[in-house]
Amino acid sequence: MWWVFALLLRPKKDHKFRLYWNIYHYVVGYTVIILTIINIFEGFDILKPAKKWKNAYIGVLIFLGVVATLLEAFTWYIVLMRKKKAGSDKHAHVGNGVNGYHTRTQQAA
Repeated sequence: MWWVFALLLRPKKDHKFRLYWNIYHYVVGYTVIILTIINIFEGFDILKPAKKWKNAYIGVLIFLGVVATLLEAFTWYIVLMRKKKAGSDKHAHVGNGVNGYHTRTQQAA
């Protein structure tokens, strides 16, 4: 259960090793998903159920794969739109006066 320690050893978001931890996290996660799918197919080969069960499982996998792909594409769309907006906000002039000049507030005497 060595992968459980990754949760305890997770660096803060701004730590220089966080990128490596994220890579480790995704590799272990996707490896577990792939091994689970392979294990179920091995179970089908051992138990030899009716073909409809294997076809149903393949259908569910295809459905989940399509949903995951659509959600991933939507997530990247949101990320890119936020970056685009953040990039355009950097060039915007901040001011609340006329012609972009800052106005002075009246101070109490």
